Amino acid sequence: MPDDLSVLDGTPKVLFGAGEADRLDALVARYEPERVLVVATERGLERAGFGHWRTSPGHRVFSAFRPNPDLTDVLAGCALRDGWQPDLVVGLGGGSAMDVAKMVRALPADGDAARACLGAGPAQLAAGAGTLILVPTTSGTGSEVTQFATVFDGERKYSFDHPLAAATCSVVDPQLTATCPAEVMTSCAMDALCHAVESLWARRSDDSSRALALRALHGLTGPLANGLKDTSLPVREQLARSAMEAGRAINVTRTTAAHAFAYRLTSHHGVPHGVACLVNLQWLYAYNTQHVETHCDDTRGAAHVRSQLGTVAAAWGLEPDRVPGHLGRLLSDLGWSPRLSDYGLAEHDLPSYVAAGLGSTARAANNPVRLDESLVLMALRAIH
Repeated sequence: MPDDLSVLDGTPKVLFGAGEADRLDALVARYEPERVLVVATERGLERAGFGHWRTSPGHRVFSAFRPNPDLTDVLAGCALRDGWQPDLVVGLGGGSAMDVAKMVRALPADGDAARACLGAGPAQLAAGAGTLILVPTTSGTGSEVTQFATVFDGERKYSFDHPLAAATCSVVDPQLTATCPAEVMTSCAMDALCHAVESLWARRSDDSSRALALRALHGLTGPLANGLKDTSLPVREQLARSAMEAGRAINVTRTTAAHAFAYRLTSHHGVPHGVACLVNLQWLYAYNTQHVETHCDDTRGAAHVRSQLGTVAAAWGLEPDRVPGHLGRLLSDLGWSPRLSDYGLAEHDLPSYVAAGLGSTARAANNPVRLDESLVLMALRAIH
């Protein structure tokens, strides 16, 4: 493996810029692989200009996965990996494609063994491929620079969090987002925005992660305020860089309760992930602001949390009490409702929705303000 393209301290080498994807074939060749497994939809391959991989004798393409992939999708890819025995995996597409590629690289193909790795730690990881190249065709998930991936197993959500989920090298070419559908582009930008905000206040944050998150937040506010109407290359470059910086931030901090509560809205009601996160960020920002003095869980104290809440507000030139309303208007301006009821969530569904969100313990517990079940239910009713 070329020394200049190896992972350094868990951080993948990133090739960023317009036209970088044109050199992807040459990049793959530099690793001198005998067999390459490509995780991508067929349409995504064609749009990105890599349809020739489908007929290449040195490549196998795995496309049998869905958005918000299920474990059965991942296991099918792992079975193909075991049969093909690749020494390099390429994940090309949105967050789902890259997440599947990460898990196909490392998880065993047996369902029980894979669940054991996901649920109790990676004690039985497959040997997998030695090299993982990730190529995002959207700007938002940050998966190209994180060491974790999300998968659903029926009603249960798993997060595979391990260094083997980190790319060896990522190729971030903003030109690849030119054919991204408007709805996907919007949801991904919302996801990146939530990554930046949640990383700023996360209990695991540090100075370096907050600097990355703040740069990402400032890079996203302008395009989002413009309704993402400007699709010029400079703006796409700004979105791609901001999404990547937000991804690097959450790679340190992980996300918090807006993501914890988003999963149910996506899995049960079909709401795009980024939209679901931003809908939940409304009430969560208000909750954190209102209860930081009495329910602070961050060891750095309530003053630290208030400072991060103020930093988020300042990015929009607002006082903290006006941020939730601003987020609601942002959703509306981008064509989405800020109300939970408009996504099919009935009033009587709210208690089970709260239970599901609090059940995503790693993300919920990373919130700087303790989530009291009755108070959360009140906060959700305010946006129902």
